[in-house]
Amino acid sequence: MSVRNKLAIATGSVVLSALALTGCSAGAQPAPPAPAQGNGVQAAVGDTGGAVDTSGRIDIRGGQHGSEERVVFDFSALPELSGGIKVMKSEMDTKSPVWGGSGEPVEGMKGNTFLHVYLEAADAARTTEGPEEFGLPTARSAVVNDNSHGTAELTVGLDAAVDFEVLVEGEKVIINMTRGPLGR
Repeated sequence: MSVRNKLAIATGSVVLSALALTGCSAGAQPAPPAPAQGNGVQAAVGDTGGAVDTSGRIDIRGGQHGSEERVVFDFSALPELSGGIKVMKSEMDTKSPVWGGSGEPVEGMKGNTFLHVYLEAADAARTTEGPEEFGLPTARSAVVNDNSHGTAELTVGLDAAVDFEVLVEGEKVIINMTRGPLGR
């Protein structure tokens, strides 16, 4: 084998190794995160404070107080979130969530009714998170299933339709819900 052929084979091996290590391919999308393991009730209604996750992830937690349930999406650990968070719209339907971009179903979501909350949120890292499962009577799971181009979709899986409100407090999106009227 000539030196030229050996050089061509060595160069090809280095290029293929680099591609394998970086995951480069035309139109490559990051793999959706693996479903989180359910860990029961994590926060009580009214508890939107506490330790801040500094790992660059979106913290999703749920809790219950009386007949009301709450799901909190905490974006405060995202260092590149700029411009704040604004709710664009919310809707409840039976459409299971899909991962943004790929359109693949979000595996691990529990519920037969889904509350979709659409935000204006400029997260340069385009972070998705979840699904996270809850041991709550109505709110069964939640996910940040699409976060791109300055918008985000949050989905909560429910076992029944609810009366709800969506609040933004700083870098947290708080969804209060109950099977009956909220009474606010």
